[in-house]
Amino acid sequence: MSAAAPRPATTLRVSEVFLSLQGEGPSAGTPAHFVRLQGCDVGCTWCDTKYAWDAAGGRGVELAALWDEAHALGRAPLVVITGGEPLQHPEFAAVLELALERWPRVEVETSGILPPPCSHERLAWNVSPKLPAAGGRWQETWRHAAAWVAEPRAMFKLVMADDADLAEARARMATAGIPRGRAMYMPQGLTDADIARRAAWLAPACIADGVRLSPRLHVWLWGARRGV
Repeated sequence: MSAAAPRPATTLRVSEVFLSLQGEGPSAGTPAHFVRLQGCDVGCTWCDTKYAWDAAGGRGVELAALWDEAHALGRAPLVVITGGEPLQHPEFAAVLELALERWPRVEVETSGILPPPCSHERLAWNVSPKLPAAGGRWQETWRHAAAWVAEPRAMFKLVMADDADLAEARARMATAGIPRGRAMYMPQGLTDADIARRAAWLAPACIADGVRLSPRLHVWLWGARRGV
């Protein structure tokens, strides 16, 4: 892709930048660069990236150097901007602009705590509104559901662990008008054993409801650790 015009120096708070396979959602299995931005106050009790919550944590990275750092790891057709909660990052718009300039495909992982800031033909949104068992600000992640449904490139990923979660997910999807073809059920878990057990439990619900089952390939391959 052609070089972008110089932009003013911008320092980001970044938790980590790495090259791996996308482990979840509709692009699971795709080689991808990951840019994990720092900062999130949604507060899910079962979150596996709590190290990315503190907005002052992580490390400072110049926006202009972000592409070089990612590119030095190897090539990938996809970049995943994640967190933390990317939409709450003060420099999210600048990161998104850079990503769309430099990568053929861009995905953003978000709880949906804020409405979609833009739409682009090469930009996909993996929206994961929370269920009551997640605690924290779970209710607020549904506040902008209508706006996310109106965004044609938004997929919805519902994380669940038991029958109560499944019942809640079904009810909220119906209320929000989430199309089944744009929904995925994902088993909650930090170990391969837990994910396998809950995936087997969720599979019949996916068949019955006509929704996709999201894996957690990175946990299966490498365990719940950083940089994968």
